[in-house]
Amino acid sequence: MFKLKKQTWTALVLSASLVLPFAGLTQPAAVHAASDTQNHWARNVLNEWQTKGFINGFADGSLKPDQSVTRSQLAALINKAYGFTRPTSIHYTDVQTSDWYYNDVAIARAEGYMEGYKDSTFQPNKQVSRQELAVILTTLKKLKSSSSANNMLDTQNSPQWSKGSIGAVLDSGLMKGDEKGFRPRDITTRAEAVTVLDRSMQGASAASTVYNSAGVYGPENGSQPLHGNVYLNAAGSTLRNVAIDGDLILGAGIAEGDVLLSGITVKGTTIVNGGGSHSVHIKDSSLANMIVNKPNGTVRIVSSGSTSIQQTTLQTAAILEEEQPTAAGFHNVLLTSQLPSGASVSMKGNYDAVDVSSSSAMLSLTTGSIDQFAVAAGATNNRITLNPASSINVFTANAPTTVNGDGTINRAIIQSSDVTITPRVTQTTVSSGITARVEGRMIGAPQTETNVKKDDKKDTSSAGTTQPVTPDTSTPSPSSYQLGMSNGQATLPDWANYAGLNMSDMKITVTLDGQPAPRLLSSLRFNSETRVIEFKPVYVSTAYYGKMVQMTIEPASPSSLLKDRFVGSFPITGTYGQITDAQGKPVSNMHISFRRGTDVKTGPLVLTTETYGDGSYMAALPAGSYTGELQKDGYLITYMNVTVLANQYVQTDATAITKATQDQIRIVLTWSAFPADLDGHLFGPTVNGYGFHISPNGNYNYSYRGEVYAELDSDAMNGLGPEVITINKRLDGDYMYYVKNFDPGNPGTLGMSAAKVQVYIGDASVPAESYTLLPTSSDARFWRVFDIRVVNGKLEFVEHNNMWAVEPPYHNFGTVDDEIDVEQRLQDQVDRLPADLYLPYTTNLNNGIDLMPNESSDPGVDQMVGAIETAPSGSGTTVTADAYLQPTAQSETIKLLRYNDSADELTFKVKVNFELDHLKANGDMLVHVPTLDEWLSDAAADAEDTIAAESNPNTAILQDTTALKAALAHQQALPAGAATSEKIAVLEEFKIALAPWWYQLS
Repeated sequence: MFKLKKQTWTALVLSASLVLPFAGLTQPAAVHAASDTQNHWARNVLNEWQTKGFINGFADGSLKPDQSVTRSQLAALINKAYGFTRPTSIHYTDVQTSDWYYNDVAIARAEGYMEGYKDSTFQPNKQVSRQELAVILTTLKKLKSSSSANNMLDTQNSPQWSKGSIGAVLDSGLMKGDEKGFRPRDITTRAEAVTVLDRSMQGASAASTVYNSAGVYGPENGSQPLHGNVYLNAAGSTLRNVAIDGDLILGAGIAEGDVLLSGITVKGTTIVNGGGSHSVHIKDSSLANMIVNKPNGTVRIVSSGSTSIQQTTLQTAAILEEEQPTAAGFHNVLLTSQLPSGASVSMKGNYDAVDVSSSSAMLSLTTGSIDQFAVAAGATNNRITLNPASSINVFTANAPTTVNGDGTINRAIIQSSDVTITPRVTQTTVSSGITARVEGRMIGAPQTETNVKKDDKKDTSSAGTTQPVTPDTSTPSPSSYQLGMSNGQATLPDWANYAGLNMSDMKITVTLDGQPAPRLLSSLRFNSETRVIEFKPVYVSTAYYGKMVQMTIEPASPSSLLKDRFVGSFPITGTYGQITDAQGKPVSNMHISFRRGTDVKTGPLVLTTETYGDGSYMAALPAGSYTGELQKDGYLITYMNVTVLANQYVQTDATAITKATQDQIRIVLTWSAFPADLDGHLFGPTVNGYGFHISPNGNYNYSYRGEVYAELDSDAMNGLGPEVITINKRLDGDYMYYVKNFDPGNPGTLGMSAAKVQVYIGDASVPAESYTLLPTSSDARFWRVFDIRVVNGKLEFVEHNNMWAVEPPYHNFGTVDDEIDVEQRLQDQVDRLPADLYLPYTTNLNNGIDLMPNESSDPGVDQMVGAIETAPSGSGTTVTADAYLQPTAQSETIKLLRYNDSADELTFKVKVNFELDHLKANGDMLVHVPTLDEWLSDAAADAEDTIAAESNPNTAILQDTTALKAALAHQQALPAGAATSEKIAVLEEFKIALAPWWYQLS
């Protein structure tokens, strides 16, 4: 008999799927309605999914909608419906490579929505219960745990591993209850699985259009809207003239082949998992974000026509080319820390910004230019090659970097040792105490040294614009030169040193997208020493976003000291958002400092701002990637990654973390931009000697008698962190902290996440302990970081700092000084088993019944129901036990099969077996089943008490009691000798009517 371990403290990630071929949605073959769905409640959705090819019928033409779903079948269904195709290695003892479901199980594990069991099995043929389906959906859709399961009569005492997920699917509307409740232990049918998954695919994260074979997709002219995600998985395909409001996934099935994207718009993210060296051509298209993640080989991506790709994130090797250098093409490019060591990136064209967070990568710019190039701190040993026809305007090195080649760099800002630059550099600024080799010679000293070439006039804010040696002051018409501009200031070139120059010498003209805008810039002032004209930054708003501001400065009169004409421009771009604390309250006066690049925490600032009273902020920044540093007294210093796009106003919110109080222990997890979602997990001892488990997808806190001992303060789901767990009150015992990659199906691995955990004790600004995950190619999803042993309130940290393929185990169910051995734990379970269990009128037929309260159950001990016998009764009534009580499918508890319509209460003896580490124990309990008349009497008494309470202003909870009164009337109208069906109908009426008050009744 199969035994299901009770997962109270350990999170259980399950998954399942139906058998479905992954078919494209273009020109589907005719499919006849199944023979057994004509009068079925799920007829429409079943027929629709069969038409789409998501589910197959049986040989007899039926769909068998009420047949149960196994874990392997559900995995296949989810993979096909969501377009998941990338597997990972699996080593389950009961899944063989020859099994039809082997690939689907491997994909399910890769996507992270389904795991195996701790005995190294997957149990592919196990039926999926409704509570297991809730866990799967919560993981698949990344829903947040909720306490709403408390609102259903039959989920109040659901196990910890499923209760939060049941609440999550109830809140989201993905699953619903009925008059019988949620029915958590009921088996999921094919119809239920399809209906729930179809409901889940209404969100933007589901793949609603799939192209699995080569072809031309999309209209010849115009633009066809496609809702949800689009999955293209065949080489030799063209996708044209469509507007996708979800994501576009170029699947691994493209392999080394080619695809053409022509005239498309993608509002979500374009993910490139396939393609070869001649591969992805993007013509006249608009893509907001693109992620390149093709593990094997290099993919070439070519932009042509009017194509605009705002942000390109490289996690694997790539070739980026713009066919028309003057077109928009690629704007911002990020080389992430996920990029493998030795990976090659080749670029051709003109780029707004390139940010490097990788290490030991090789990047070459064959032709074209990069306006802003930044190497992040910690991104070591990257090699950059500038070919003769290439240039960088501003190059910032925050880490050891080598730049070779015959290209040019207008300005180099060096803030790290071991920087070598071979190409010609016009201006070099070296931080104090740093030396670097530039153009073959060592520069830098204990003081900051700036080296500017004087042999020509070079615009220091625009690469490749050479000025004449001396402006011709005798020329009637002044010459025009480039003016360096950003939102907030305009800078004259270094050579423009006009003695005594002031604002009265200048005539300033401003246009917005070519139209005169004399009032756009205000509060202008000129600093003669820095040659900077400052002005109040243009407020970044939807109305102005992406528009171009042009400033022209020319002599105010023939006698002006200014003799030349300068023209510059900048686009109105930036970001906005809100800073809140862990409780969601706005944080005002939070100081935010922005640095160029992703994950850049040191170096020069490009902008500083503060939040307003409602926690909101606005930052006028050029297109590119930035790191924002959040700083305020009473708060920990934290960071947020910001991406500013050229034509899309992006909101970036962040959470500020307060410092701990004197007795608190605060655990802060941070990481790089990828993966998007890492989760911290904390296990620890409880007051009653067992254990708690806190995580973002489980319980948010552990409390006892109203006091919160530990809690999750902040859950970050968009990269960087912080994610915070706080221990408010220490208990003697062992604590374990580990990190889980909650987002394995998306780009990025835990091993390359640069994850860091810092532990703060009290209100200290410096962490007492700090742990950093060293880079590794492992695809393991768990990082066991440290343990804390608390003895008499004193802390001892034990570092682990290693990767795990499975969830780390936690075995501390006692205290340090009171270890409970296996035999004692088994005996404790026997002792805690109630001697008598009286079933309440709220009991639902065929639903599992909890044999003991959750707080009394040891989560590490397996429980199975044994024999069920009829107990001796003084009434003389004789019944067959299995006519009323039976074990549930997994035998972990019992279920009631029918109501007791006899004249006497029925009593049954139930044997309950416990097992731990191959040792066994058992105990007996008496289960009492009252008569239907007794249950009706109990329900009527509760209804009367509730009506009375509602009539009292001090106890009313403002619910309508009309249904209660109606149920009472129906109960009182039952005739003597009423039929069983009539009594059951009134009892069910009471249950529904009393549901809003069940908290008070319990």
